[in-house]
Amino acid sequence: MNDIQKLSKILQFYVLGNKLKTTIFDEKSNYSIADNLFGSIILAIAMDSEFKETDNLGKVIRMLILSEFIKVNLDYDLSQSLEKGNELSQDVQEFFESQTLEAKLAFKYRIWDCFLMDTIKSHDKAYDFNRLIRESLSLFQPKNGEEADKYEQVFRFYYLNQKLKHKERGGWDKNHWNIKSERLERISEHIVDTMLLAIGMNSEFSHEINIDKVLETLAIHETGEILIGDITPFDGVSREKKMAMEHKAIRDCLGNLSEKNKYIKMLLDFDEQQSKEDTFAYFCDKIVADLSSKLYQDNGLHHPLEDQSKNCVFKSEKVQELLANGAKTPFDIWFGCDRTIYEKNLSFPEFFDLLVLAKNMNLANLISRDEMKSEDNLSLKLKNLKQE
Repeated sequence: MNDIQKLSKILQFYVLGNKLKTTIFDEKSNYSIADNLFGSIILAIAMDSEFKETDNLGKVIRMLILSEFIKVNLDYDLSQSLEKGNELSQDVQEFFESQTLEAKLAFKYRIWDCFLMDTIKSHDKAYDFNRLIRESLSLFQPKNGEEADKYEQVFRFYYLNQKLKHKERGGWDKNHWNIKSERLERISEHIVDTMLLAIGMNSEFSHEINIDKVLETLAIHETGEILIGDITPFDGVSREKKMAMEHKAIRDCLGNLSEKNKYIKMLLDFDEQQSKEDTFAYFCDKIVADLSSKLYQDNGLHHPLEDQSKNCVFKSEKVQELLANGAKTPFDIWFGCDRTIYEKNLSFPEFFDLLVLAKNMNLANLISRDEMKSEDNLSLKLKNLKQE
């Protein structure tokens, strides 16, 4: 299988995965399937910190994500569609059979998440937080005071992360791209998005990376935004100031989790791209925003460039340069701003290739595979664009 085929399969997998963001699971709370899934993933992270119930947390996370992916894409055959599809299909099968330790844990976290969400939603804004903790402990049923303390930390971290289900991604709001949608993407949905893409990229391209570490990093990589929200590069806050704000918020949000220092180091390493896993995770985080822009464009949800007078992005000298050089669409701006993130990286060249391929495909038509038929033409476009 050549790289064009692999990249096309990743894009299709990613586009199908967007159903997790666009399918509303809880109409009253306006939560998507991805929002709901995020709660289970955070619970898995917190439980691993306090109780280390398995040495294979990454597999638990994959089970949680892929089982929901398959539920909304019943006709999609993982084993036939992705390079490592057989392994991924096995994860899904294990989850539904619920016989292995990891499958039982994944199922338990899904059930606990539902219970905890119902408990939280049953309280009004004047709730007694200590009472809420006591009610959560009735689910966990700690055996002693030490366990009760650990479960309290699990719940506190879980509860804080619920805020990400209500915080919108800043880049799509009225001050930025003003996407034509009544419901904008949540930070929690973005997190699931990055993890799904990481699974797809890791399936098609072989690298000596620990994908489980990547997934764990991505699960918590927006922890600071619980307190500071989503600050984009165009919001007038320097990278240094944003990182200082975020690092303080991270420490506050992690509370007294047993693995707090591990997670702090993990997130600092992610910011500085200290390892191949950190760079891979960082690229997944960045490129899903580019792909989201392309999906918005191909689905007619972007306003044209001439209708962007209130968009703070256009104050950027780089953006003005792109406009002067002939940028015609919002994605042209995204592509021009972000291409330098990936294009000179020798460890993971496929990220730039993926961005270029997305530029030359209509992602809205990708589900039906229509855009995957013109492989030779796409290969030529990919080669030409990379040489520009």
